This record gives sequence, structure tokens and C-alpha cells, in this order.
Amino acid sequence: MKPINTPTWAMERNPYYYTVDTAGNQLPYIDNVVMTLAEDIEVINLRAMAGEYDLQERHIDLSKLPVILENRDRGKYDVHLDLAYNGADTALHINMGHTADPLVGKLLRTADFRRALALGIDRDQMNETFWLGLGTPVSTAPAEAMPESPGPEWRKKWSVLDIKQANAMLDSLGLTKKDGDGYRLRPDNGQRLVIQLLAIKAFMDWPKHAEMIAQHWRKIGIYGDVKEAERGLAFQKIAAGEHHMLVWTNGGTELLYLYPSWALPVDVSQGAYGLDYAKWYASNGALGKKPEDPLLLEALEKLRAAAGMQEAERNKNAQEIWKIMVDQQFHIGTVGQSPALMGVRLASRRLANIPGRACIAQHCRTPGSSHPETWFYKS
Repeated sequence: MKPINTPTWAMERNPYYYTVDTAGNQLPYIDNVVMTLAEDIEVINLRAMAGEYDLQERHIDLSKLPVILENRDRGKYDVHLDLAYNGADTALHINMGHTADPLVGKLLRTADFRRALALGIDRDQMNETFWLGLGTPVSTAPAEAMPESPGPEWRKKWSVLDIKQANAMLDSLGLTKKDGDGYRLRPDNGQRLVIQLLAIKAFMDWPKHAEMIAQHWRKIGIYGDVKEAERGLAFQKIAAGEHHMLVWTNGGTELLYLYPSWALPVDVSQGAYGLDYAKWYASNGALGKKPEDPLLLEALEKLRAAAGMQEAERNKNAQEIWKIMVDQQFHIGTVGQSPALMGVRLASRRLANIPGRACIAQHCRTPGSSHPETWFYKS
């Protein structure tokens, strides 16, 4: 074995692994697995298309799908598209605990402001541009196939383009004055109102997604300032509460109780919705700050209460939580239910026992969900 702090990470077969195949042969079949560090996402995609990897799924760019398909024979690989069940590959996670700028913090904690931002996004354009039309323009609610889904009508709630309604909602909040470029002015000092979008180029090119959203918001008079950051630095900013909103996935929330971190302020290791709120929830009120929003509190209370429920009641409870979250737009969805995030899978034609479809949800992460212990190389 080689340690994980080196550019090449090698693992050897465990001869005492606890399972065998139906003929009694010891698993796993493959003796060695080697993973290599790539400089960036572009390098990963180029290496995968060149056939340098036997299997690669994470960080493969869906927008490159035509080129990926064209290079299949040259790279000697097959392409599989695995669909996700979470609501949004790209979501805006709003820091409702923001205090550095009092006015911005107040607006981020205002439901109609969040709703207006959601109505100002052209999801169809995003889908065609970044998802090649393979995604579903959506809110953050999970797919209808999931037992916690609140229903198909919640997939579109506040999640369709409606410039007229968005402008009316922003006007009703007192944001009526604009500068010469048509951007709304702050009522406290007369300067341009700026909403920052913290974006990381990781599983997807979220900075480009954020730039398109900022262009959409011009029609509702909101200046979106995209702040691209390296992943580690971005999460330092989140921990410090400096961000307005984070552009990231809401992957994992298709099973809300298993992974609520990208749905509600419960996780002190991430804190996208307000780290002090997460501390308050995690410590049962001993630390941090109690949220002021009664509906956010209701959602958090319902989440905690689920531990004592049976399955049917628990699923219904999750549906009610989702209805609150989508109606209040604690997070804004764009496009999802696609293979874009982690579901463009390139598998070498040398490998056998590769499934045609793999689960990429939080409870069945790749490649483990495909049982790699059963893979083998064709002779």
C-alpha cells in the first residue's frame, strides 16, 4: 500500500475479505487498485477520455458528453449515465445567519427576497447550456421516486422564471430605487445592492453556473457578484460566516434524515445556512444562536422529532419539512435529477461485471454501490 498523502495511492487485495462468490471463490477478484492525483478537473476529463483510467465517475463533465462519446473506441471505454435522486445538482445555499452586513443579512432572512431571487433564474437556459438538456429544472425537493418527496407540485414551487413577479416582490420590500445600469440600490446608504455568490469549481463548474445566474438577475435589478474560491478557502469563509450564499449541490438530501447538511443548519462542519444556527441545533441550545424565523425553527423541530417515529410517519414528517423548506426557499434549486454531478461513468472495456446503472445517492455512494469486489479483468 501507498499512503493517501502521495500523488499515487495504491491498495492491495485483502486475502481475508469476508465474502466469496457463488462458486466459493474468494473476493475481491482484483489484486490491486491504484488511484492517481490529478492537477484539476480538466486533466481528469482528458485522462479519462484517453483511456488512462479503468473507471472514473466523479468529476466527469457532462457538458463534454459529445466528445466523451466520440472518443469511446479510441479510449476503449463504455459510457454509463447514472441519475441522481436529490433535487438540485446546483443549488444556492443561503446564509440566513449572515451578520457582517446587517442589510444583506436582513434580506437573506426575508422569504420574499429569497423567492424573488428564485423566480429570477432561467433554469431552462441553464439546463440546455450546462446539462445539454438532460437535467430537470427544479426546486431542491427530491425526486418523486423517493418516499420523502412532498409531491410533484413542489418541484416547481417558486422555481419557474417569472421576472414580473420577482420585480414586484422586490419592489414591495422597498428596493425601488435603481442606478443608471438598472441595479437596485440599498435603502440604507444609496449604494448598489450586491449579493455575493461563493462558487467552487469542484464536481461541476459552479463558477460558470453562478455567472449565468448573475446575468439572469440583471433583469430583476440584482447585482450578483460571483466569488470563485478554492474549496478549502471557501469553507473557511463559510465557517467565518462571510458568505452570502454558496453555490453547491444538495446531494444527499434525497434521504433527509441521513444527510440533512445541505437542507438545514444542523452541521457545524459546514455551516452554509449560518454556523451559529448549526451550533445551536447540534448543542440542543447550549451553544450558538437560536434562529429567529419561526418556520425554520419548525423545520428543525420536526427533524429532531423524527427519531421517535415509525417509517410511514417519518416519511410524512419529511414531506412536511420539505414543504416548509421549498416554500420558504431556504435554498434555491436550479437543475437536477441528472447524471451531471457524479453520474457520468467511464468504464474500461477490459473490466467485467460493470453494471449498466449505478446508484449515486448518499446511502449508496460510488463505486461501492456497484460492488467493485466482483469486478474482474477480461482475459
